[in-house]
Amino acid sequence: MKNVYEHLSALTHADPARPAILMCDATGMIIEEISRTKVLAKVREAAIYLQNMGMRIGDRVAFELGNGADLLILSWAAWSIGVVTVPLDTKRDTDELREYKIKASDAKLLVTQETLPKVGGAPGDVSWMPDVSHEALILFTSGTTAYPKGARLTLQNLVVNAEGIIEWLHIKEDDRFLVQLPFHHINSTTFCLASLIAGASIAIPPRYSASRFWGQAAHSGATLTSVVPSIIFDQLGRQKEFGSVKDRLKLNRIQLGSAPVVVSDALEFMREFSIPLYQGYGQTETALRVAGVPMDLPANIYEKLVGENSIGTPMKWAQVETADTEGHILVEKQEGELIVKGPAVMQGYVGDEPAFRGGYFLTGDIGYWKEIEGRRFFFLLGRSKEIIIKGGVNISPVAVENALKKISSDIEQSYVVGVGDGRYGEEGGAVIVWKRGIDAASAMRQLKLALLIGHKTLSSYETPKYFKPLGADELPTTSTGKVQRSVLKEKLGNTFEQLEDLFASADFQFRIISARSHLSKESRELYNHCWQPLVKNESEYEKYLGDYLTLGAIGGSGVLAGQISFSYEDEKITCVSICSATFKPKPIPTVTEKPSPEFVKQYLRAGNDPVMNFHTRLGAELVEVIPGGRHEDRSALGYTMLLRYPPAEVADLSGPVSDQLIQAVRVLACDVGADVYAISRPGGLATYQHRTV
Repeated sequence: MKNVYEHLSALTHADPARPAILMCDATGMIIEEISRTKVLAKVREAAIYLQNMGMRIGDRVAFELGNGADLLILSWAAWSIGVVTVPLDTKRDTDELREYKIKASDAKLLVTQETLPKVGGAPGDVSWMPDVSHEALILFTSGTTAYPKGARLTLQNLVVNAEGIIEWLHIKEDDRFLVQLPFHHINSTTFCLASLIAGASIAIPPRYSASRFWGQAAHSGATLTSVVPSIIFDQLGRQKEFGSVKDRLKLNRIQLGSAPVVVSDALEFMREFSIPLYQGYGQTETALRVAGVPMDLPANIYEKLVGENSIGTPMKWAQVETADTEGHILVEKQEGELIVKGPAVMQGYVGDEPAFRGGYFLTGDIGYWKEIEGRRFFFLLGRSKEIIIKGGVNISPVAVENALKKISSDIEQSYVVGVGDGRYGEEGGAVIVWKRGIDAASAMRQLKLALLIGHKTLSSYETPKYFKPLGADELPTTSTGKVQRSVLKEKLGNTFEQLEDLFASADFQFRIISARSHLSKESRELYNHCWQPLVKNESEYEKYLGDYLTLGAIGGSGVLAGQISFSYEDEKITCVSICSATFKPKPIPTVTEKPSPEFVKQYLRAGNDPVMNFHTRLGAELVEVIPGGRHEDRSALGYTMLLRYPPAEVADLSGPVSDQLIQAVRVLACDVGADVYAISRPGGLATYQHRTV
């Protein structure tokens, strides 16, 4: 294969009308088929565009694009003319990280969704590359440093690995690969190249969806896909979705890797859906797969290896060994660092950070091998590196620690370690040492609130899920004063508190309820109970939980006793609803004559409304009455009222759950220096009007 364009040209000559790329909607239905002929023309047009933009051999172009045919075509065109691509993470890159990647890679051109060229029919000659030896891709992968490392991969690295995957998974021309991971990930990059080389087609939905995974697989006609362990976890409870499309599924094998695999999940998945999983192992630095569980194993050996979490046998291109810390090659069953040599291994990192010893790439992973039926099978024990792998995505502890210190100036030291998580395999756990004289409880609530709302210096994906305050003297250190993260992780075990848990009273645990929370259904039922007839369906309430922070009060039995929803912006907390499980709705009389705003004000100030009286008892004052705020609210005749609570440095977390919820919000407001407002309803207005008119 001289270049991607030439290979695509040969495929087109053999079968010009055959689909090469299929664009799907969110459900997986095919909305556009792009034939080999069209892809070939588009690659040529994209190459001319890049040349016209001044891009020459060795130049680097950054792509800030989501999954789609455009990114594939631009990448293949760039590689065919010797231009190096730098995919950016459109979801998780902060502005600072984006600028770092562009600068570090020395990208001369940035292509975004807004600047995406409308290529088509532009005349011009193209200087195609004569071989695949040139640099083609820079992918940034997080390590233990504050900034990610840019792995420099040649087209030969990518082609060698892709050909290994084709042979491993028996990819043929009649296969269809379903893209489930982002294109800035080496997994999708190499699997799409493997599909192209094999002459298979590529189906691209907008994004992975837990609820639509089986539908996307069925509607697209996919025969194989590649996923990370969190996707397997997601699907274990999706038997209904699987059953609805089971008869139309052509999916007959799934590649699993890019993160430590949860054995129990893998075995349960295969028992439930009868689709084999083939675990693979590798890194961005090796252009993807180094080893994989073979497809030709007897069933009993295959299941045994899955149960033992084997990463399989090396690809034919890969020379894999285990070595001790001094570089000595180890023998069978001896534990050491996995090291890799071969034509798929990167040239090096941008900036030339050390990565090799004796010609071998040092993976930082600890494992061993043993011989089974005449072949070396490798087994992974863990990572010597301190990176956190969350759902197949590397997260740098140092980068998260730095971001936390930017968010909270009260932090003296922070250390982030991996904490086991059922869905993602690992989540970040932040150990926080507060500065002297700081109210630690208040500072922790401030930090959590900032993270729950979302902060520009840290993406939601990187945000730690677990927290633990410690004194500086409790940190395990070496003789030179360096904090031992591995010891810290082991020492703390399961003592972390969750991001959503803000504080507790004698009666309740106060926790933020998100759309993913196991309490979300109970929360919606409570909301609909208290706010009828203003009820919300499942999708409406999911959006509601995204628009507002909902603080739940969980009783000792784990039951949701009450909740309050609020927004926080511009140093102002505004409560929009409060619910108590003990609330008993009363019949609402029909009122034909709607009172004036002035009448409603007098009614409220006279102490005639039970809801207003509740707020007044807790210190609120009426700011204004708003007609038509909630037209459907018959109990309040469409009126809402804006209330203001005075500051309270010390709030009394006692009494009924509704009282405690209001006081809990006032505690948070005091923490962050915000004013507290409430948009409520004069809930007894209809009854009063009916009785007096």
